[in-house]
Amino acid sequence: MTDSLMPKAKVLLKEQYFALLHDEQTSTRKTAAVTHIMAWCEQEYIQPGQWLNNKKYFRFTRQGIEAIRASYLLSIGEDIFADFSDDTHQSAALKSTDEKQGRIKPTQSLVLCALSNQAPLLSNELQTLNAFNQQFYPCEQVNVELNLAMLNLAEFDNLLIIENRDSFNDWHRFQGQVTQDLNKLLVIYRGDSEHSTSTKALLKQWQDERPRCPRIYFGDFDLAGLRIAVSGQYSHLLLPNVDWLTSHLVKQHYPDAHLKFLANLTLQCPPQWQHLLSVMQEQREGLRQQMMYQTALALYPP
Repeated sequence: MTDSLMPKAKVLLKEQYFALLHDEQTSTRKTAAVTHIMAWCEQEYIQPGQWLNNKKYFRFTRQGIEAIRASYLLSIGEDIFADFSDDTHQSAALKSTDEKQGRIKPTQSLVLCALSNQAPLLSNELQTLNAFNQQFYPCEQVNVELNLAMLNLAEFDNLLIIENRDSFNDWHRFQGQVTQDLNKLLVIYRGDSEHSTSTKALLKQWQDERPRCPRIYFGDFDLAGLRIAVSGQYSHLLLPNVDWLTSHLVKQHYPDAHLKFLANLTLQCPPQWQHLLSVMQEQREGLRQQMMYQTALALYPP
């Protein structure tokens, strides 16, 4: 049975084919993808082009790539020029043996939301939490994935995005420390590789649909955390009182790797947050979110 071409090899062949339409002298440097293609072509008795400069570069021909394309379609049943940009893994599986070529990832439209019993909930949220407690076990917080396309933001007056996953999981503990009343609050995990894309989309949608409603960022008190809040155009920060922060800062939480953010922050940080930046700069210390338990948390406006 003919082996499949690696995704990078198929991308390279497509790029080279269209580049050759404009310039027949186009060549590509010898890479693992090129070596992989050559091994595949040898197996299929295809000569796709020629080596140049002592095998440092390879020049494909359009005829060679067309032969690869035809052979691959016949043996594997896939067009190497297929476009997967609008495919999920499910729909990509109908076009390829490698479903992961689908560019729309499983969590691309999903945000992770925290439902907590520490504050008044909307009726549908309360039903979800009660159902979980009845079906599984009593718990103070349930995290659910919500489809951004189905979410009605008009139901909420405040958006809170939490930086760290462990702190997000502990929102039911932090919630009792918040001094302001945050009614109709939507609590979302900022996301790692799985949920970050959808969370960015949610933030933009919130800015468009709820421009006068707070966009609150709760994260680390360090240069990286402040940079996220500034670049994300959040309207508020959720942090402990400045006096408490000043007396609890940690030198190790102000790493040298974050100093690269300082110049832009000095220019872009909103005036009402400049004093927070000054505290970090003067003490050369910071504080991670996981150290903010058992103290009051307040909103800092822009």
